[in-house]
Formats: sequence, structure tokens, C-alpha cells
Amino acid sequence: MRARLITVLLALAVAVRHGAAIKCYQCSYSGPLGLQGCEDEFDLTDNRYVIEENCQQCSKMKTVLNDEQILVQRLCLPVSLADNGCDEETSNSNSVHTCYCNKDLCNSAPRRTAGALLLISVGYAAMYLLH
Repeated sequence: MRARLITVLLALAVAVRHGAAIKCYQCSYSGPLGLQGCEDEFDLTDNRYVIEENCQQCSKMKTVLNDEQILVQRLCLPVSLADNGCDEETSNSNSVHTCYCNKDLCNSAPRRTAGALLLISVGYAAMYLLH
């Protein structure tokens, strides 16, 4: 009986956490490349963004037109629209990079984990080859 109660409580905790609201950055920028606003490396001390609560998913969309104009939007989504991760579409000199995530304030800056993993992998490979 006690084991069943613990199982039910754990299942409820997972279900509540899965549906729990998160916080997301919300801002937008439209203009020439290189100007600061809501771009990739946006300044967290700047007040050009708001932190929205009660989101189900955060997103960031970056559109570049003719390699000159950029549109960046960071959004709080009331429902989950896609699996977590990023996707990029490119056509001629236009591109759209879209990311979705579901952790607090996860739509801040571009993730650099792939570069870090590559660096660690190269380091291990070099150590292996040298010994």
C-alpha cells in the first residue's frame, strides 16, 4: 500500500512539473545587422525586454533578409509548439533560425554546447593519441 502511494505521488509530481509554467524573455528587434536590440548577444542589463511568466515554451526566431536586415523575436508561448531544439532554413541570402525550449529563461543567447562538446572531444582524442 505504501509503495503504491509513493508511486502515485511521484507520478503526480512529474505531471505537475511537466505542465508547470516557465519564464521566458520577450522582445523583438528589426533593423540593420550589427545594431544592438534583441539580437543574439542581447544585453541582459538592458531594459529592452520583459520577462514573461506562465509560459509553456520559450522561442527565439532570427530572420536575416538579403544579408542586411534582421528580425529577432524572443517569445513566451502559451502552448508547446514544437520539440525542444533548433532548426534553420536558408534560401539564397535569406535565412530563418528558430529555437524552442522549455526551461526558465532559456531563450536568452545562442547555445554554444556543440562547440564545447567538440572542443572536449578533440582534447580527449589528442590525449588518447599522445599516450
